[in-house]
Amino acid sequence: MNIVEFKKNITRRIIEIIKWVTSIILLISAIFCNYTYQNLDLSIRLVLFCFVITLISLIVLSTNKGKKIFLFIREARIETGKVIWPTYKDTWNTTLVVSIITIIISIIFWILDNFLIYLISFLTGMRS
Repeated sequence: MNIVEFKKNITRRIIEIIKWVTSIILLISAIFCNYTYQNLDLSIRLVLFCFVITLISLIVLSTNKGKKIFLFIREARIETGKVIWPTYKDTWNTTLVVSIITIIISIIFWILDNFLIYLISFLTGMRS
């Protein structure tokens, strides 16, 4: 790697850092202004906040990490579409089975707990 490429890499990294710092400052400013100017009409604050969020998204999208994040989100949405989701009937049946098993196990633990309390109180002579 020669000195020109090294300077280009350093310049790119500095620009990336500036973009991230600018995005964070914009976000903090938007939150602060929204809190400070509460007496302003909500619709005006909402439009301004959406504008700032859009601006932040565009700045973040222009960074390398931002591109990777948005690519990950897009690929995750594509993968979500590939999932075979269970039908309503399958979901209902599974919920019913889990509920019944939970109730049965709870009753078994309740009986076991009462038996152990009785046994311990019998053995220690502290029956009430």
